[in-house]
Amino acid sequence: MKTTKHRLILPMQAKGNMGKSIEAAARACWLNQRGIQWQGFDLDGDNRTLSRLFPGQVKLTPLNGQAEDLDELISILRKTTAKPVTLVDPRAHLDTQMMKALAATHFFDIASAQNIGITLMVFPFDDLDVMTNLDAVCQFCGRQVDYVIVRNPARAAKTRMFDGSPLEKELFDQGAVTITVPVLSEFVKLRLARLEADQQRGIPFNEAIGNDGLGLDIMARGVLQDWLATMFNQYDQIAAKLLPAVEAASIKPKIMPPIGEPLSAKRGAKVNLTN
Repeated sequence: MKTTKHRLILPMQAKGNMGKSIEAAARACWLNQRGIQWQGFDLDGDNRTLSRLFPGQVKLTPLNGQAEDLDELISILRKTTAKPVTLVDPRAHLDTQMMKALAATHFFDIASAQNIGITLMVFPFDDLDVMTNLDAVCQFCGRQVDYVIVRNPARAAKTRMFDGSPLEKELFDQGAVTITVPVLSEFVKLRLARLEADQQRGIPFNEAIGNDGLGLDIMARGVLQDWLATMFNQYDQIAAKLLPAVEAASIKPKIMPPIGEPLSAKRGAKVNLTN
């Protein structure tokens, strides 16, 4: 049985504005917090989220979905073994070019030979074209990748087209796991944006929380801390899908109640019933 030595993580869907960048930014914070070596490639020259927040670890490689992008994508695939984990943050409508690069290089065969695990981040959305595209991407990848289904209520409050669908069942049959991105308060987003404007640089979530000198509003800091802790706990639980084998084995997940469920309390356990 082969042991995964490297991990490539790809969101590969046509639709934009699904929260792919904010989820990738939270995952990058988790990697840094857990001491995992990683590299990233930001393919979105407009938003530049990942490269702005992590300029020392992420290379900005703007792509536009044109034929000449193929060489850049192949170059990124060639660098997958340079670090234990490689993150890619694409812009919208790069899915076709990414599939072409994977097919042209026979990358699934190379990944198998070089013990590279590939994780596909999947973002369901109630739109027929989006779901058809998602189905096509998953059919292309088949069982050659691991799947993480990302539910993002801020962008897709309901996913009725996906829930209980043959596609959902197919992904679960292939070992897919699910995470949910909690809604991040606009109160926090506004203060993070103001902080970045004041500092004239990107500020990762964990730095905004941990650096007293930045002076993030104390209430925003508390809300962001809880939001990030929820994300980190989910990543810990699915570390085997996000990391190489050795790094995943070092993660000790905490036992947490399901998202949205209150902490359980035994009825009457702490009540004086003798009076």
